[in-house]
Amino acid sequence: MVFAAAIGAVWLWRSGVLLSQSDAAWLIPLTWIVAAVLATWPLFAEARDLFTRTQWFGVPRDTARSLLTVSLIVLPIFGAAYLLYQGWWRGAVIAPSLPERWGAMVAYQLLYVGFPEELFFRGYLQQRFDDAFGRPRRLWGASWGPGLLLANVCFAGGHLLVTGDVSRLNVFFPGLLFGWLQARTGAVIAPILFHGLCNIALFTLQAWVQ
Repeated sequence: MVFAAAIGAVWLWRSGVLLSQSDAAWLIPLTWIVAAVLATWPLFAEARDLFTRTQWFGVPRDTARSLLTVSLIVLPIFGAAYLLYQGWWRGAVIAPSLPERWGAMVAYQLLYVGFPEELFFRGYLQQRFDDAFGRPRRLWGASWGPGLLLANVCFAGGHLLVTGDVSRLNVFFPGLLFGWLQARTGAVIAPILFHGLCNIALFTLQAWVQ
């Protein structure tokens, strides 16, 4: 119900019926934050809610190590594959440069995209599914279960429902890594930062392609 209400609100903001697109760009992230807070409000007395230090940071050293390892493996491979595809396959000219207002883009992707989306989908939704279905499997040090996949289906489906663009379903694949990081570290900060870094890398690379 929380997911459906949040999707409906985000779709309404993006539709332009009530707000301009610039207003929607700021209100959409706030909607995910409010949804996560409201959804967990009755659970404050429980050990597993969004507002404990462990939920945010896990074991800081292990969280930092996992985040750094995944970033150093995934981002260079993705960057090389993206540039190879654009330059060799599509014949684009590759000219390294920063996007306009790069600093503002970095802040936006970390604070207004990575933070609210991961707070809701991995911080809240994935863990509620885990509570319901358990985490019987292990993969590279992470205990996981159907919750990781179900939350990620909602993550990808939400992008499709809001934008109407079928290609947006491709966020399912990086979403698997976001979910794995939460399962591996027990901390929402890891997928928040990695989500932001992935988006920053993509928009920076797009500026290189002419």
